[in-house]
Amino acid sequence: MSTSGKKRKPSGFVSLLLLLTGVLLLYVSLPNLGNAARAATADGPEGTFTATRLTCMSHPGHETCEWSGSFRSTDGTVELRGVKLYGSGRDTFEAGQRTAAVDVGNAGRVYNPSGSNEWIFTALLLIAGYVLLAVVAGRHLMPPPLPRRTARPVSA
Repeated sequence: MSTSGKKRKPSGFVSLLLLLTGVLLLYVSLPNLGNAARAATADGPEGTFTATRLTCMSHPGHETCEWSGSFRSTDGTVELRGVKLYGSGRDTFEAGQRTAAVDVGNAGRVYNPSGSNEWIFTALLLIAGYVLLAVVAGRHLMPPPLPRRTARPVSA
């Protein structure tokens, strides 16, 4: 460990990892911002979702289920097949049952008219990406601190 009091130069490898992780997080979150905002506010054509098939995935100690089916907008201009209703679970429907839904433009997915909290995860990914990029910029683009001046004793 250095005892000279000088600040160590940032590790290039660690900075590269932080940079790549930050860019990856932005790459994943930025294209989904629009869909996440529309899903949060249920902004899109309203219609009816008809449940046809339940799909479940089992993990150790956990099971995730989601209903797929068809969506038809109230005015009949949008008709989608093979879409999943976000937030549906095993006990949500029976095959053939219908419910109100909204198509926000997210491929393969429709949402409950009350909106979705999916935007929270997208926002967290976006913030984390920006923070990582700011850390890398701070490590490499900020000027080094000025050396400290030592006080001289005043002689009489």
